Amino acid sequence: MSENKIEVLLFGLGAIGSFYAFILRNSPRVRLTVVARSNYAAVKEHGILLKSANHGEHRFHPDHVISSLSDLLISPGASPVFDYVVCTNKAIDIDSVARSLAPAITAAKTTIVIIQNGVGNEAPFRRLYDSGNEILSCVTWVGANQPTPGTVTHTTSEATQLGLFQPLTPRAQTLLEAFIGLLNGSDNPHPTPVTPLSPEDLQRTRWEKLMWNCAWNTLTTLTGLDCQAWLLSSEDALPLTKRLMHEVVAVARAEGVELRGELVDEQITKMQGLGPVRTSMQTDREMGRRMEVEVIIGTVVKGARRVGVEIPVLETVYALIRAVDGLGGGRMEKM
Repeated sequence: MSENKIEVLLFGLGAIGSFYAFILRNSPRVRLTVVARSNYAAVKEHGILLKSANHGEHRFHPDHVISSLSDLLISPGASPVFDYVVCTNKAIDIDSVARSLAPAITAAKTTIVIIQNGVGNEAPFRRLYDSGNEILSCVTWVGANQPTPGTVTHTTSEATQLGLFQPLTPRAQTLLEAFIGLLNGSDNPHPTPVTPLSPEDLQRTRWEKLMWNCAWNTLTTLTGLDCQAWLLSSEDALPLTKRLMHEVVAVARAEGVELRGELVDEQITKMQGLGPVRTSMQTDREMGRRMEVEVIIGTVVKGARRVGVEIPVLETVYALIRAVDGLGGGRMEKM
């Protein structure tokens, strides 16, 4: 066993997590451990089958597959000291997840990588872990779904934007560059495009993705329609979508994040060119899983209330989506 492998633990082996597991597993410098929960049996026995429009069809096996973070406590001396812990789980109850990851995070050693929807996801980790545990924060634009356990389909949508969370240090910059190298280095036969972001651009980009999710995830989930079908459903659909998006812009600006007003039309034009897109929240509802309600729309609504911005469309959609989430039973996977 090589002594210079970079030890990576990936937590959250859904569709997005499986995609990044594929990219990381293809780096010859990485030894990859994954925490697979609902799909543990399938991944342990058969690995992961990725059917990608960009990378082709591949079945791959992570180096280690565990079903729970508690597995790391059974033989602590035998568990590796992780260089990176990559969080690709759904952003539900972030504080609890951050605490549960303690067995995998070594002070002043482990770098935390957050690949999730939402804004403010970094804060629970920074509160819990030493400033020597650097935090890399990622905005991902990867289109993927997992129709059956251990089988993932990936569209042509593939972009990763990655930056540093405070505090900024030379060591943090080095670790950021090193992780980007794992994702798209010349020694990786399946690199993925990565755009480095400054801290200022990182938070703005997170809000841009949040606006996208606030509109498309919620409206498709409430109506059961794909994005194109929703926009064509009536003459009221497009104006309502625009009003919702402009409300997100207003909240972001009140929070000190300057989003461009033109972004609304740009995002709608982008969606109109993508075809009949279905969203992850829509899939979660259909599967009876808990949805990322709070981190996607709750964050914006609560922020608006805090700064005194009127958001009638978002308030209405938030109340409706919370009711729908409650109907689904909200089963949270065991960590």
